[in-house]
Amino acid sequence: MSDITFADVVHQSIAFSPQNKAEKLILDLLDTRWFQRLRDVSQTANTRLVYMFSEHSRFGHCIGVSYLAKLVLEHLARKYPADVEKHRAAILVAALLHDIGHLAPGSHTAFKTWFPGQPDSHEALAEIVITRDPEISSLLNSHSPNLMRHVLDILDESDGIDPWAWQLISGGGWNVDRGNWSTVDSVLAGVSYGKYNIPALVDSIVITTDKNLALMENRLDAMMHFVVSRHAMYRQVYQHRVLLAADTLNKAVVQRARDLGPSLEFADDIMRTALAASSVTDLELDVMFNMRESWWRYHLGRWAEGSDTTLKDLSERILHRRLFKTIRVENSQTRDEVATKARAALSELGLNPTYYLHEISTADVHSGDSKQSMLVQLDDGSVITLGEADPLFQAMASDSRFSKKTWLAMPREVKTRIGHVR
Repeated sequence: MSDITFADVVHQSIAFSPQNKAEKLILDLLDTRWFQRLRDVSQTANTRLVYMFSEHSRFGHCIGVSYLAKLVLEHLARKYPADVEKHRAAILVAALLHDIGHLAPGSHTAFKTWFPGQPDSHEALAEIVITRDPEISSLLNSHSPNLMRHVLDILDESDGIDPWAWQLISGGGWNVDRGNWSTVDSVLAGVSYGKYNIPALVDSIVITTDKNLALMENRLDAMMHFVVSRHAMYRQVYQHRVLLAADTLNKAVVQRARDLGPSLEFADDIMRTALAASSVTDLELDVMFNMRESWWRYHLGRWAEGSDTTLKDLSERILHRRLFKTIRVENSQTRDEVATKARAALSELGLNPTYYLHEISTADVHSGDSKQSMLVQLDDGSVITLGEADPLFQAMASDSRFSKKTWLAMPREVKTRIGHVR
């Protein structure tokens, strides 16, 4: 039986072999209802409101992550066959299913929408799906009775397994997850920020004697190319102020729908359950399954036709791209001054600041990498951190200029009234 091949925007084509037991399992998992559901969960959320072709889903990303894991494993197997065979199936499955718990609207945006102030918990939801969905659990158990536990250990970054196995999926610096979305999201946004030399980086990866993932010193340039590419994707795409402002509209819509309570004119049973949830632990499996982009946009359409003027306006702003505008604030004094003027303007317009005035900020892209990143194996066999190996990485990880920026988001008419007309 020949390989099953998929067209891909990065590699041109990617393939899995039905002849290989681990890859056959990946192909079987692709056909499960939970994995097919990822076609209706956005990969980059409101990015499409700035980059018009960014309409892609988690479905292709997850396949791409598993394929990239396959490429790394094939490379490592030539030198570390026993290590690779021990973890091959679990790594491929973990790579494929790592995002199975994402929700609408917009994956990561969903957690800011439904549970503001709480951590993004899609990994915890993925583990719930893997353990509780009978279709997925049956496939894993039929492959091996220990496979599910092995996959969960990788997703949990468990101390009970060789660290390289989970570092390949979620370790600092480069991993197969970041390695895929950086390039795919860049291509589909129509920009070149996230492109890097994938073959060079994959071919440079080794496993150290203490079972950590490391990069060979002679290809440090490939790693730094990726680090700069990833940084540019955050600065220019994921943390674009227009996208961050658009995310506040999602949050405001849910807040208004919750505040309306019993007087909310329309919501299906799934929506009423989601609105009543105070954390992800309140969401049952069937509710999560139905929290898709089509479901979210259908409710926006219904609310845009409703009688509550606030919910109607907020929904229309998302549907018709009448997004909030932003004003950069450098310090708390400036923020308070601008916020006071904005609240006065909102009052004049009859708009509630709860829904129409929001503070947004960028996160520190490199904060986690400064604590835990991929190691570098020197030519003499010794191992050092990436920060020690390249001063540029250390500078990017520690320089505050690469971290937080803050804006206030508000309607265009408010920004104009308070004298910020740009």
